[in-house]
Amino acid sequence: MNRRLVLWAVGTVVLTQALLVAHAWGRWTVVGALCGLFVVRGVLNTRFLSRLTRVGRLRRGEQWALLLGNLTLSAVESQLLHWSLMAWINMLVQAVFLNGGAPSRQGLTVRRVGLGLHLAVSAGLGLRAGVEPGTVGLFCLAACAFYGLGETRCQLLLDALEASRESHRQLQRMQGQLVTHEKLSSLGLLAAGVAHEINNPMAFVTSNVRLLSRDLAAQRELPEELREYVDDVLPATLDGIRRVNAIVADLRRFARNDPEEPVEFDLNAEVSSALRLSQGERRGRCRVELEMGALRPIVGQPRQMGQVVLNLLMNAVQAVPAQGGVVQVSTREEAGEAVVEVRDNGVGMTNEVLGQLFQPFFTTKPVGEGTGLGLAVAYGIVTGHGGRIEVESEEGKGTCFTVRLPLTQTPLWTG
Repeated sequence: MNRRLVLWAVGTVVLTQALLVAHAWGRWTVVGALCGLFVVRGVLNTRFLSRLTRVGRLRRGEQWALLLGNLTLSAVESQLLHWSLMAWINMLVQAVFLNGGAPSRQGLTVRRVGLGLHLAVSAGLGLRAGVEPGTVGLFCLAACAFYGLGETRCQLLLDALEASRESHRQLQRMQGQLVTHEKLSSLGLLAAGVAHEINNPMAFVTSNVRLLSRDLAAQRELPEELREYVDDVLPATLDGIRRVNAIVADLRRFARNDPEEPVEFDLNAEVSSALRLSQGERRGRCRVELEMGALRPIVGQPRQMGQVVLNLLMNAVQAVPAQGGVVQVSTREEAGEAVVEVRDNGVGMTNEVLGQLFQPFFTTKPVGEGTGLGLAVAYGIVTGHGGRIEVESEEGKGTCFTVRLPLTQTPLWTG
């Protein structure tokens, strides 16, 4: 009867540990070796305890019960303290036996100390009772191997758990950025509609002011104060109206989603449009130094290139300090290429940030202030035009983005 109980306990341990290792590692070749290890451990436990129990049948029965308890405790400990198979199958069982806990690396040290003390006491008692030193050594070796496998499994599961948590955090960040992107898309459509509504009354205002200016200028006898209005105030008003119309036109064109065919266009005009659209963001925050050289027309999609310049300009404005910020924008021809350079004296970027700069959804801005898509889209647009974006940055000293576009090559991408 006692031997049956021992065989049952050893079989339970072998089966449980084999399933746990196969589930954690996915390496079924380990199962056979582990089963053999536990058979050896069970035999050594039996031999070890039989040498310790020479005081009669009753004493031997107590030791068989002790052996059964040790083996069962070993199985339960390896299941529950490390990461139980039941926890993988049924979270309710995990809650009952683990009290909602999870494996931790801090507990490994405590269990190592406990194992060392247990082996020291067991080895001392065995040697004192007359057990051969070789048997004691094999017993300790088997116990250490058994514990090492369990600890390795625990480490693997802890790493997998941490990786899963990190993936979940990244997924949450991406979901937040997607929501922000959808909001910005909706705002873009709204802005296009508002710009369209503004365009109609502005046309009436422009026409009426021009008519008024022309009629008053035709009058030969005008009071001096009205002549001042005709010469100074009305031209300034018309100039302001032209600026409003230009901003509205830029906004409508920027918000359009219809396909754009490649055409010849003036890159300097797109830079000027981006500067007008960014006036509200940079007003009172930084100084813009503009230097535009003569550029030959390039072939591409002007609206998308305007989006690239606007994105680089907005990033530069947001990177500079609130006081003393400077953004330098320049264009030139160089080695058969049209070059747009946007430089700021902001916070700069680390090498780690530079390595992920053009990855979709990567952003250093707080949630709600950036989608992580601007530079990724800009990179796609520029490379689609057969060009490239170069970045130079030093932490604490600012950043320089340089866009280089071919002057003669037809764009590779027309979408």
